[in-house]
Amino acid sequence: MGRGVVPVWVAWSLQYWLALEERAAATEYVVGDSRGWTASPNITVGYYDEWAANKTFMGGDTLKFVWNGTHNVAFVTKEEYDNCTKVISVFQGGVAFSYTLPADANGPYYFISTVDSDCENGQKLAINVISLTPAESPYSSASSITAGALSVLVLVSSGIMAVFMN
Repeated sequence: MGRGVVPVWVAWSLQYWLALEERAAATEYVVGDSRGWTASPNITVGYYDEWAANKTFMGGDTLKFVWNGTHNVAFVTKEEYDNCTKVISVFQGGVAFSYTLPADANGPYYFISTVDSDCENGQKLAINVISLTPAESPYSSASSITAGALSVLVLVSSGIMAVFMN
């Protein structure tokens, strides 16, 4: 093996790690999955909390609220969420509404239905959003992981190449 030749597995590994970094790309979530954004009796109180519990929401992700019939969604404060306050600013009509979280989103976001007593019966969603742009670091966590993995990869491949060149 001559100088300047990169083993195939090194090139493949580099592509793999770069592909992992692309996960930082946005994800679209259909709120409630196949049940969509619906009310009692289709859901119980806490249904949307359980739905969101195993998901990681990041800035740039989209929440798609899909419904049948008379439903809406309102982006609200924590107090309005806790009290199911009927706010004026709602998104309604059609069969769906998509909300894209700002790229710099970080922390809790709250959504409720303002139709009848749907919120009180469980049609509300609270999520925690993780920022893609941390204030204290110029690198995202995905970039840091990738940089660390590539550093190890370079060290290992350098050692292997040295063995073959001797």
